[in-house]
Amino acid sequence: MRIAQYFVIASTAFALSLCAVAQDSQHTTNEAQLVAANAELVTGIDAKTAKAGDAVTAKLTSSVRLPGGTELKRNTLLSGHIDQVQAAVNKGVSTVVLTFDKAQPKGGQAIAIKSTILGIYPSGTSLLPPELNSQLKIEQAPTSAHGYSLTSDMQGSTSGVLKADGKNVRLGDGAELQFAVATVAAGSAATGN
Repeated sequence: MRIAQYFVIASTAFALSLCAVAQDSQHTTNEAQLVAANAELVTGIDAKTAKAGDAVTAKLTSSVRLPGGTELKRNTLLSGHIDQVQAAVNKGVSTVVLTFDKAQPKGGQAIAIKSTILGIYPSGTSLLPPELNSQLKIEQAPTSAHGYSLTSDMQGSTSGVLKADGKNVRLGDGAELQFAVATVAAGSAATGN
């Protein structure tokens, strides 16, 4: 009887360790699917006049190679929309929630992507490739350059949330954004930010 109990305990421990190895392997695979991409906002965003559903566009400032070999060349458009917007009322907080979900190479087919905004920077900023992982959460505090905070989560369903305290979020065309980008398999839904 005791031997049978030890056998059950040992078998359970072995099965759990195999499950943990499989999960680690899956995380490594997911992280390998992410690439950093620098882009410039093409469509200005103003919380005072924007509405949910408005199109937003950014263009890549350098080429990136997606997992699987697809190359998104410089000037490829990343397109999406505004999910939610709230203008500042009585010097309150304004909020803009964005999703960039397509890459449109010049003269090519649109590619479904999952993107997460890693940062917003003033024009001309030199951006370094960040350490990416599928659990990454971003909280960029307001800076004197633009005064907006950014929160984003690789596991979220949007690309990011911009907020401004006491004024409206207002990003002009040319603002620099850094994204984590991954392709979305045909027929699957993008889960994550």
